[in-house]
Amino acid sequence: MQAQAFIEGGPALGPPLPKAGADRISRILPKRRRGFGGEQRTALLFIAPFFVGFLLFNLLPLFYSLFLSLVDFNTLGEVRTDRFMGLKNYLRIFGDRLALASYARSIYFSLIYVAGIILASLFLALLLNQDLFLRTVSRTMIYLPYVANVIAIGIVWAIVLNPFEGPVNALLKLAGVPEQARPQWLLGVASSLPTVAAIKVWQNLAFQTIVFLAALQEVPRELYECAQIDGAGWWRRLTRITLPMISPTMFFLIVVTIIGSFNSLALVKALTNGGPGSATRIITLFIYEQAFKYSYYSYATAQACLLFLFILAVTLAQWRAQKRWVHY
Repeated sequence: MQAQAFIEGGPALGPPLPKAGADRISRILPKRRRGFGGEQRTALLFIAPFFVGFLLFNLLPLFYSLFLSLVDFNTLGEVRTDRFMGLKNYLRIFGDRLALASYARSIYFSLIYVAGIILASLFLALLLNQDLFLRTVSRTMIYLPYVANVIAIGIVWAIVLNPFEGPVNALLKLAGVPEQARPQWLLGVASSLPTVAAIKVWQNLAFQTIVFLAALQEVPRELYECAQIDGAGWWRRLTRITLPMISPTMFFLIVVTIIGSFNSLALVKALTNGGPGSATRIITLFIYEQAFKYSYYSYATAQACLLFLFILAVTLAQWRAQKRWVHY
């Protein structure tokens, strides 16, 4: 644009260029425009593998799942495309007591997990943000469970929390806790789902902690110094400065954590496989069983689509509610 202005001889940019110089710049500009098209093609070439993978492994399966939920594929065999079911698979969910109970357990599990991991990660981030001894080592140790294999985590915690021979209840026995007061952990009907949620909190604590820690380090130190001069205590500095300043980060973590809370199939499968009874049969495990154990593929796909719509509705509700407490 500057070169064009020089060619046209705008008054703000000085006198017109000589004709030879203007012709030279005019010959250069089209070449640069044509070169930008080459840059675009190069950029598309680099991002093409992602788009191909997204199309094949995300977008097409999504539409195919929607198609399966509308036809009859509830038996082991060919897809009956000639039998259009419409919304019958979806309506069947609301009459299935086991499916509704699985949805309720998933919501209960999500509430425990989201509240636990947000509070625990915020506390750890506040702690690691201080000048503590071995702070770097502590950050590394916190990240280790996040990269551990989920099956290995399930096996180890199943041994540790064994109510009969596990080390946790053995320590409670040494502490004098009577047998009837010791938790059953993964074998208790009432305690199994909160226990699985607590293990998932321990497993995924590192990601939220690191994100919170990065947000805390972006809070200007001058705000804390001014608050201390005015006599503000620790709690007032936390509620009036820290939490409002990191509220966008907290909102992001709450959204992604709620979405991730409904993706707990592997951990539940490794720890309890839905037991005892149906105490930990969350909706993802129920969908897995309906599809691959009973061959109700269309019915399972309808449940998965309904779960997607539920998570989408919750996410949109959070986006609308963020204006009340998120400060940008």
